[in-house]
Amino acid sequence: MVVTLASAYRHHARLSFFLFSLILIFVAGVLHWTPWAASCKAITIIVSYGTAFFGFIGAWLSFPDGLSTSRKIGLILLAALFARIMMIGMPVSDDVYRYLWEGKLVAAGESPYRYPADHEYYAEYRDAYWEGMNHKNKLTAYPPLAELVFAAVSSVAYSPWAFKILFIFVDLCIVGILIALLRAHGMDPRNALLYALNPLTLFAIAGEAHFDVLLILTMLLSLLWVEKRAFAWAWFWLGVAIQIKIIAVVLAPLYLWRCQWRHGWLLLIPLVVPSLYFLETLPGMFQGLWIFGGTNAFNGPIHGPINYLLDGKIAWSTAIVFGLFSLAILWIIRSVSIPVKAAYLLIAALVLLSPVVHYWYILWIIPFVVLYPGLSWLVLSFASGAYFTSTFSAEQGGDWSLPVWAMWVMWLPFLLVLAYELRMILLRRLQPEPNWIKPKTLAVIIPTLNEDGQIKTCLEALQSLQRPADEIFVCDGGSTDQTVAIAKEMGVCVMCSESGRGTQIKAGVEAARSEVVLVMHADCICDNDVSQRIINVLEQNPDVAGGAVGQRFKTASLQLLVIEMLNDARAALGGASFGDQGQFFRVAAIQKMGGFPGYPLMEDVELSLRMMRAGRVVLLNGGIHNSARQWRQGFTRRIILILKLVIVFRINRLLRRDVTKKLYEIYYSSRKQMNCRDTIASK
Repeated sequence: MVVTLASAYRHHARLSFFLFSLILIFVAGVLHWTPWAASCKAITIIVSYGTAFFGFIGAWLSFPDGLSTSRKIGLILLAALFARIMMIGMPVSDDVYRYLWEGKLVAAGESPYRYPADHEYYAEYRDAYWEGMNHKNKLTAYPPLAELVFAAVSSVAYSPWAFKILFIFVDLCIVGILIALLRAHGMDPRNALLYALNPLTLFAIAGEAHFDVLLILTMLLSLLWVEKRAFAWAWFWLGVAIQIKIIAVVLAPLYLWRCQWRHGWLLLIPLVVPSLYFLETLPGMFQGLWIFGGTNAFNGPIHGPINYLLDGKIAWSTAIVFGLFSLAILWIIRSVSIPVKAAYLLIAALVLLSPVVHYWYILWIIPFVVLYPGLSWLVLSFASGAYFTSTFSAEQGGDWSLPVWAMWVMWLPFLLVLAYELRMILLRRLQPEPNWIKPKTLAVIIPTLNEDGQIKTCLEALQSLQRPADEIFVCDGGSTDQTVAIAKEMGVCVMCSESGRGTQIKAGVEAARSEVVLVMHADCICDNDVSQRIINVLEQNPDVAGGAVGQRFKTASLQLLVIEMLNDARAALGGASFGDQGQFFRVAAIQKMGGFPGYPLMEDVELSLRMMRAGRVVLLNGGIHNSARQWRQGFTRRIILILKLVIVFRINRLLRRDVTKKLYEIYYSSRKQMNCRDTIASK
């Protein structure tokens, strides 16, 4: 009864934090309906963006536990719809005026490829939306199918709201596809929030109504068919994506290599049929593409510095980044065997090497971050708020421009974090990533030392797994209580070794015959579906070397909730998990990295680093419930102690020095001191 009440309180705490995070998104949206939105537009947008980002991160990390899959999906879609309704008051981009006006032209039987928008030929079609358009002196660069979509929407309702409503609906469809992809990869739907509530998504689609949402939808549909190995449909939808926005053509080399090139002719159907409507004037589109993409430079994180070093010679700078992109294509196609992951890397390389990068271009990458979370892209999602400083110049009556310092704020933190994340690729010497076989067997290893008050509950949970563990080892480090006797009584394999958590676990790993190992602490219990979820994620993702299940405390408090969220963030975005989060790994992957680290302490940190070097690591978003007993012994002191130990370990690891025995002594002596202080305080 006590456990049930504690669990209910913990769920209530998470739900409360989740709702508070949604309130932040609500506040961010309401700001666009206030008088400040007109009088202080730039400040309002920036404050709104920052508020929405913190709401987004809070909602992702505090997503409620204990829900069925269908209820999780329903809550995600409901939260996504709520966030988009809140952001709908943001003014549309002036690009939308071009969608409307060019749609009006096409509906009237004219071609927008014939002349630039300010040509006298189109004088009779000029209206308020034409006045609000940008780049009226340039030919359009939108492909034929995009123009036909503009015409259809403009014919139904000649208003920016028509595009907003359509794009929000399409955006919700994208969230649904991302949930389907997550489930196909054996992952929890929660990560769909990385796209659904990201302020980049909310501002670019529900706010400014950029039609890039159609590009994202069609690319994902194509990749979804690739996942199902229906390559004919995959090629067809790739053609549709190219007809929405030409940049999707970067996926064509990948499809030729990985997606049965003999179906490639189906690409021509969506490429040719809409183009026939504009056949006479179609060369104007290619001229417009060159003008917009080949002769301009704006906010490119790599192209920009190169262009600066070459004294503004855009053609030379573009040629250099084109060469770099070509090399990136060759490496990605050769080294990455999973098509969705390869597509992610190709799109990311395109954005980073592009001469022109508006903030909504970054949105092309965010759907892939749902499947492959990374701290760098969330840093960029936040820093992209600096893009809206460009509004200051327009407010003051000048030309629209982005300050140089804002570009540095936007790109430098991201590039530094990205460089750190890419270190594992460099450590693998750019070799193709491994593809591990589908595992069939799972062993659970529990290191113990005087845990007779906890071990029985832990083992009962393991013996109740829906998919039974093939092996269960209790690796004891010299208990003087009834731990060993209880474990033997419950029929599991008991091993005795020298004391030290890593030493004990290493003995169990060497004795196990299973392909996968899950390490659990004795004060933890697991949900009955944990073993099946581990096997599923490893079966569906051959590049995954291991990861963590994710932990929740058996008791609840705001402090413990913060620890849970920080643990999730560290494991999901940085790949670094701790032992009480339920670490699991492919034995073959760890053996390739030198075996399990037999350190008396910090074995979990070292294991995370070896897993990251062996392949991708994932977080399963919860399923391990552990005691908060150690956090009761001085909350702040424990945080400082853990940070100190991890930092000292990482520094000495770089210097190739093993200080884990010394850290072991420091850790356990500190725990004894905390216990003594708590005992004295209680008296």
